[in-house]
Amino acid sequence: MTQARGKFIVIEGVDGAGKSTQAYLLSKYLGEKKVRVLPTREPGGTTIGERIREILLDPNGSEITHECELLLYMASRAQLVGEVIRPSLDAGYVIVSERYIWSSIAYQGYAGGVSPDAIETIGKYATGGLLPDLTIILDIDPGVASNREKEGGAGYDRIEKKGVEFQKRVREGFLEIAKRHSDSMKIVDASQSPRRVHEEIKKLVNSVL
Repeated sequence: MTQARGKFIVIEGVDGAGKSTQAYLLSKYLGEKKVRVLPTREPGGTTIGERIREILLDPNGSEITHECELLLYMASRAQLVGEVIRPSLDAGYVIVSERYIWSSIAYQGYAGGVSPDAIETIGKYATGGLLPDLTIILDIDPGVASNREKEGGAGYDRIEKKGVEFQKRVREGFLEIAKRHSDSMKIVDASQSPRRVHEEIKKLVNSVL
C-alpha cells in the first residue's frame, strides 16, 4: 500500500491577527485526534530559514528594499518547502504553517508596490508550484490588531514598525487574494474570541481532512 499524501494548511493575516495562537490551537487539536501534525512558520522553520528571519525582522534593517525583502522571504520559503514541507507531506503529515506565499503577495505586493504577478511567478519557482490544500485568512482591523500587540508587551519587529496604514494595505491585499482563490481560501473573523476563531478553523480543517 502507498502512503497517503498529507495536507497543507496555511494560516495568514496581518500582524497581530492571532496566527501563532491559532496555529498552536489547531496543531494541539489535531494531535489530540491522533493526526500526525507538523507546525512550522515563515520566515524560518529551518536552520537556514531562521537565520534569514533574523535579517528580515531586525528592527534596525530599515534599508532593506522591497525587492530584497521579497527575495529573502522566497529563499527562506524555498528551503522550508524543500527541506521540511514536501518530505513531510509525502510522509503523510498535516502541515500547519504560519504564512506562505500569500504573505509575500500581500506585504511586498499590494502593500509594498512589487508586482503581485511577478511575486506569483517567483513564488512558483521557489516552491516548485506547491500550493496549500487550505488557506485560512484571519481578518481583523489592523488598528485592533496593533492594540492587541501593544497589550501583549512585545516589541515591534521591522515589519510591524511600518505602522497601521501599511497593515491596512496588507489587509486589502489578503482580501483581494481571497477573492481570486475562493476555492481554497476561507476568511475567518479574527475579532472574535480566540476560542470562537478556533472553533471555526476546526470546521474548515475537518472539511479537507
